[in-house]
Amino acid sequence: MQYIIIIGAFQAVVALWLLQFRERKTSSNYLFIFLISAIAVHLTIKFVIFTFVPDQSIRLQMNTFISVCYGPLIYLYTLSKTKKSFSVGRKWYLFIPLFILMIAYFTVSCVFIILNRVDEKLLYLYNTSSLVLLFAINLYYPLKSILIINKSKSLERIEFNIIKRISVCILMMECILVFTKIALFFYPEKIQEINVLIRSVSYFLLLVICLLIIKKNISTELRKVPENTTKKTLESGYIDIDTETRFLNTMDYELKFGELWQKMDEIVKQQQLFRNCDLNLDELASKTKINKYQISEMLNGYKNKPFYRYINEYRIEYFKNRVENTIQKNENINFLSLAYEAGFKSKSSFNRYFKEIIGKTPSEYYKTSLKNSLKLQVD
Repeated sequence: MQYIIIIGAFQAVVALWLLQFRERKTSSNYLFIFLISAIAVHLTIKFVIFTFVPDQSIRLQMNTFISVCYGPLIYLYTLSKTKKSFSVGRKWYLFIPLFILMIAYFTVSCVFIILNRVDEKLLYLYNTSSLVLLFAINLYYPLKSILIINKSKSLERIEFNIIKRISVCILMMECILVFTKIALFFYPEKIQEINVLIRSVSYFLLLVICLLIIKKNISTELRKVPENTTKKTLESGYIDIDTETRFLNTMDYELKFGELWQKMDEIVKQQQLFRNCDLNLDELASKTKINKYQISEMLNGYKNKPFYRYINEYRIEYFKNRVENTIQKNENINFLSLAYEAGFKSKSSFNRYFKEIIGKTPSEYYKTSLKNSLKLQVD
């Protein structure tokens, strides 16, 4: 068992290093840092107990308080990824059970040190109460997290997978507790063997959680690598100076503007700011509460597109959606009316940008869409 604990603690330290130094510090990233730190502390405490505490009842029966925060942490991470403007601080009360169990754990430990022996009744009372609390919390929050991500339509696949898998690991740890009680009921004489087996599986699942976070971290880093860089690296085994420079610049901009861009882009889409034909950089800065020079740098340096290209892409996407709806309803279409509705100020600018971005004129696009729609109806 000690070997599993040591390996798990080492994995936790590696994952903690990756999170601490290699990703930008978002609130959700800090939640994983806290989760990994909790696992590292949990396994370290267990290693010390198994190495230096001779009493078998403490080594195999005394629950560690820190595991009560696993469920709430993955739940908070889920909320941070699925809810806009979510503040972790508002959910501070989720950690009240952690502080209660921490006080109880150290109180019981101090009593045993003062008495110089283990009080079996006190140990039983602590274990029973803490077990109920641990089971309820680490069953409720992971299940709730899974329900939330299954309902979310905007969650990235990589985030969906990490939340689901960690939640399942925590749930499996709680199911193991139920299995332990059943096994001890039928085989009370094998309490030591059952406890060793069950705790070994639980510590192994903590190791798996660490590995999942490491994998997610590495996957996130790889996703930032431009496609041409990856291809060139795989084919030739090296990256030329220009490509490497572009890659480093991309990484710098991602660290600097990743979250800010997401905030601005979300506001533009949700409030449909692009439909304002008089929208300019100053007004966009006013609506999004972001400095216009930052917006300009994000557009030109981070996304490599000028302001009007960015806005007109959304206008054209809106126009395309309206065209599709019109075709489905079998209604007459007025290109210029829809263009104005989308936010274009003139027919010439609409036609020019549509041809530049889509590669077809509006009428060509309409004929293609109409043809595809009729083909689907025939099929």
